[in-house]
Amino acid sequence: MTRTVETKVRVLRNGAQYAELQTSPGASPTIRCSDSAAIKMSMAGEFRPNPAVDWLRDELQAVLVIDGTEYPVGIFLPASVEESESEGLKTLRVEAYDRCWRVQTQNNGGSYEVNGGQNYLQVIEGMLSGSGIARVLATPNASVLDVGRVWIGDTTRLAMINELLAEINYKQLWFTPEGVAVLEPYAEPTADRIQHTLDGDKVTSLLLPELRKQTDLYNMPNTFVVVCATPDKSSILSATAVNNSPSSPASVIRRGRTITKVVKVKNIADQTALQEYADRLRNESMLRGETIQVQTALLPGYGVADVVALHFGDLSALCVDHSWSMEFRPGGTMTHTLERVVVNLD
Repeated sequence: MTRTVETKVRVLRNGAQYAELQTSPGASPTIRCSDSAAIKMSMAGEFRPNPAVDWLRDELQAVLVIDGTEYPVGIFLPASVEESESEGLKTLRVEAYDRCWRVQTQNNGGSYEVNGGQNYLQVIEGMLSGSGIARVLATPNASVLDVGRVWIGDTTRLAMINELLAEINYKQLWFTPEGVAVLEPYAEPTADRIQHTLDGDKVTSLLLPELRKQTDLYNMPNTFVVVCATPDKSSILSATAVNNSPSSPASVIRRGRTITKVVKVKNIADQTALQEYADRLRNESMLRGETIQVQTALLPGYGVADVVALHFGDLSALCVDHSWSMEFRPGGTMTHTLERVVVNLD
C-alpha cells in the first residue's frame, strides 16, 4: 500500500497561519523529542528567507500531510536565526523550541512568591498564563501547598512549574502537537494505555528494529526510600517502595539482597504523594535494562513518552518511546528509542 506524504512549515501569528516557509534544497528540517529534556521538542533546519516573518514574534508550525489529511507535529518558537549566503543563494539556519521555551525564558524579576493554602494546579496555571500560555489541558487535583514558596535568583519559570508538578507526582510540563500545555499525573505504562502500534508487517510502520540491551544492572537499586524533612513541617515524612517482582533481574527476590537508594525531596503535597513518588522511582527503575531502537516511516500523533506496542517477528513488547527524531521531508524516516516494559503482550 502506497501513501503520499507532504511536509509544511507554517508561520503563525497570534495563533493563525500568516505565511509559509520553504526549505532550502537538500536541507530538510529535523524535529526531535526527548522526555528527559526540560524543553521536550525542538526543530532545526535551513529555510529560504521570507520577509513577511517576524522572527521575534511569530511561531512555526510543522504539519505532516498524509494522503491529503493534515496532522500537526508541533508548534515552535524561533530561538536563533542565522543568515548565510552561498553562490548567490541566501539561507536561514533556524533553531526553534516548543512552547516550554517561552515558559523557560519568562523573566521573574529577581524573585517569585506564592502563598500557602493555594491549589497546586491553580498556581501553575497562573504561572503559565503569566508566560503567555492560554491553552492548558489539566487533570484535576485537589492538593494545596502546605507552605508558601519563594524562588530567588535565576530559577526559570519552567523549573518552578516542574518543581511544583513533582510535588503532586505529575509529569513535567509538555505541549501537544497542537501547542496545548499538558498537566497530567504520572501513570505506569500498561497495556490498556497503548497509544501506538509498530508492526513489522506494515510498510508504513516499522522498518528496521535493532535490539540493544543494557547489561550494567549490578548496582541498580531495588529499594527506594524517599524522605521529606523541612523546618516548615512538624514531622519527617518518609515512604518506601521495594522491587519484589520475580520478572525483574534487579529485584530483591532475584538479587538475593537489598540495594537501597535514599532520595530527599524539598517539598511534597502529602504522604500519599510521597508514596506515589517512591512507587514511581521503583517502577521507572524496573523499566531500565533493555533499549530498542527502531526506524519507521513518518508517523503522526507522537507526543512525549508515549506507550507503544512493538511487534516484529517473534518480538512482541510493551515499550515507552523516550525519544524520537524525524527527518521532516517526504521519504524521511523517524528514529525511536524505546524502553521495554514487558517482554510479551497477551
